[in-house]
Amino acid sequence: MKALETNQKKVIETKKLLKNIIESPSGFINNEIIKSALKSQGNLAKYTDEDRDITACSLNTLKNASESLLERGFSELDYLRKSALDSLENSMIDVDSKVNKSTKVGLRNMVDELETSLLKMRQSNFLLTIMISELRGDLKRMAESDDSIDDKRSSYKEINRKVEEKFNYILKIRDFENFGICTECIELLKGDR
Repeated sequence: MKALETNQKKVIETKKLLKNIIESPSGFINNEIIKSALKSQGNLAKYTDEDRDITACSLNTLKNASESLLERGFSELDYLRKSALDSLENSMIDVDSKVNKSTKVGLRNMVDELETSLLKMRQSNFLLTIMISELRGDLKRMAESDDSIDDKRSSYKEINRKVEEKFNYILKIRDFENFGICTECIELLKGDR
């Protein structure tokens, strides 16, 4: 095959590959060679894939061949390269539930997760503060009452039942195990001990 035909085939097949990556990036997530090829124009020119009839060439050769074959020339191929890279990075973040601190999207996801976590903590702390305040009032009423021991026990059981209901509600808002609270503390708060 002549050099001109080889270079034209490189442009056509590279364009197909880039469109394929944009349309279904999940099939290329683990392909480090393609990830590397998408990072720069020069890497794309050097990229080789015998199965797709894509051979390596210089960046100038790729640009010249693109100018004659593509409607918008090399800028079209470069636009597809950047779009494929973005599509691949976004797909990697969607597939990987871990926060990737090395990308803007990963950092944005981390900030969103932290803001959500902070909101849940504020809500549950507010509810716990109210619950403690109510408990202190109930304790004061029990201490100052002239009720019999049996009446005080009955009041205690009713107050304890209400506290457990409220605490279970707070647990639904915030999963304490995910916030580093020890198991013994959780059992104590739930009344399991």
